Amino acid sequence: MSKNLTIKDIALLAGVSITTVSRVLNKHAWVSEKTRARVDKVIAEHQFSPNLMARGMISRQSYTLAVIVSDITNPYFVTLVAQIQQACLAIGYKITLYDTQSANRSQEASGDESAIFQSIIDSQIDGVIVLGGHSDYAPIPPSYLAMLDTLMSKMAVVVVGQPHPDNLWPCVMRDHQHCVELAVNHLLSRGLRDIAFIGGSRKVWVTRERVSHFRRALEQGGVTPCEAWICLNNFYPQHGYQAVETLWDLPQPPQALVAINDRVAMGAIRALNDRAIQVPQQVAVISCERFPGSEFFIPRITSVDHQNPLLGQNIITMMMAQLDGILADEARRTAPPLPALIAGESA
Repeated sequence: MSKNLTIKDIALLAGVSITTVSRVLNKHAWVSEKTRARVDKVIAEHQFSPNLMARGMISRQSYTLAVIVSDITNPYFVTLVAQIQQACLAIGYKITLYDTQSANRSQEASGDESAIFQSIIDSQIDGVIVLGGHSDYAPIPPSYLAMLDTLMSKMAVVVVGQPHPDNLWPCVMRDHQHCVELAVNHLLSRGLRDIAFIGGSRKVWVTRERVSHFRRALEQGGVTPCEAWICLNNFYPQHGYQAVETLWDLPQPPQALVAINDRVAMGAIRALNDRAIQVPQQVAVISCERFPGSEFFIPRITSVDHQNPLLGQNIITMMMAQLDGILADEARRTAPPLPALIAGESA
């Protein structure tokens, strides 16, 4: 070849726009097969292999997404970030992770979080994915709403979790109804009626949603929920342990526990074992949210799989639609994948 071709040259030779070449290079799904084949033919003939910097200079994109989490030690964030990264790599994007560490701080948005938002705005980043944190509080702090509004005025944003009532932000929703119904109905099918809910936080929307569906599922099964058996303290193993201590100080403890996630379930099982209470022979334990590795716990935890690979793909599909300017108003919320009960040994 007489010279090193650029993306502009490839676009000219293929008879398409520079944007279309960029989409083909990044394996975007929304390029027709006929157009993709034409561009691929030119690329192959000229042995063209651009780097990310060159693509960014042409399209004014960095092909980088920021992912904001509130606690990277939480397995929910770890597993979902991994799925988001896998989906990004498949289309030529990379991610930058920001951990606000706001999960165990006060409800008001902190200065650290504000600094992270400003750092993202100042960086060459195409879009932001917000996982939990203050966006999942109920209500969302006004200071955080202002920060999020500023961020959305600068770049594409996808919030995973709580939708805004006025549809102010694109939101990929998670299932907080069927996961609880699956857990409760499984226990009811075993003839268990004295059922408690443990874990989560009253200030977090996810918890409120799951507790609401917990009460409704019991009532639909002909069981009156016992408010003393709803123990909301947080999302980690020590909180499952503490919940058992609280419940077994009552005159009548429950027959079964619905934990908000596998980590809380693990803590609860440890506490029951320390009291010489056998699981599931004497008390059944089931989780609303499965984390990797739970199948190696003793006993294996019966839990609900939220289909994170599909959730991660939904997140990236919505982000790419925003970046391409084709996200319709009616598509600013996506329904979550249906969860599935994974049989274990704990319930």
